[in-house]
Amino acid sequence: MPPTPPSEHNAVDSPTDTPLPTENPHTDIPAQSASPLGSLADDHSLSARARAYGEQVVRGDRWPLGDIDLEKLTWATSTRAKRRHGRCAYEGDGHATITLSERTAERAGFSACQATIRHELVHAWQYQHRGKRGVATDAGVVAVGEGGADSGAVGLTDSSFTIDTGHGDSFRAWVEPLSLSGRCSRCYDPTPSDFAYVYGCPACGDWWGRHRLCPSVRQAAHGSTGSTGYRYCTDCDVLVHLRVGSWYLAHGTHDDEAIRAFVDGPTASAATTELPLIHVDEITPTERPQ
Repeated sequence: MPPTPPSEHNAVDSPTDTPLPTENPHTDIPAQSASPLGSLADDHSLSARARAYGEQVVRGDRWPLGDIDLEKLTWATSTRAKRRHGRCAYEGDGHATITLSERTAERAGFSACQATIRHELVHAWQYQHRGKRGVATDAGVVAVGEGGADSGAVGLTDSSFTIDTGHGDSFRAWVEPLSLSGRCSRCYDPTPSDFAYVYGCPACGDWWGRHRLCPSVRQAAHGSTGSTGYRYCTDCDVLVHLRVGSWYLAHGTHDDEAIRAFVDGPTASAATTELPLIHVDEITPTERPQ
């Protein structure tokens, strides 16, 4: 069976309503784990802390997720990830690398990373047991033999499921036992700096971010000109503009090169660029025609 594509724990737009539990990574770890199992892909402190916490989850008493071969796990930290909190990459024969986002740790603290680690450990568990049958018990989710062999030992019912990677039945079965929020977590509010392109409303100041130069970005740049159409603020019903810092890009038939130049180039002063800029204090909102 070929390796399954990696899972991704994606970031969303607002913080979770329920605070995540805070735990001491140095408690409830068996004595033999003074040298944690699993390897580190880098020397980032978050990788080492995640490995220690991961072993606490698997070998401690608080969480029921215990049937994972920790020696097959590698822990890493991404200093570039902006759109996800964590990732479990499958590498064959039960080996997997769990990568945490440095940005999540910096903005939301290690408690948010703890939930992400448990989330990604579920994916590692799925990968190491895929093809088996699973059933939820009072002691957590139990994996039994291929195709349900030895199922009588745990009393499989019609509600049992085949373990596979992803966010299907074998993931949802762990959501409550591991205090997970489901497929996506909400750890922190994004800022304009999280996006490559930002367009905003000159009336109310609301903004929207995009990672790529997509049709909505072109519409914000063109306004009522060009062939791409235009975008209005959902609240104020005025045309939105591309924005960088204190400057809006005046609407026009800007090509993609000009749009990228606005985003990437100097905007500290309108005199530093040939693009038509309007300061946020001087712009006049364009309302939708009646």
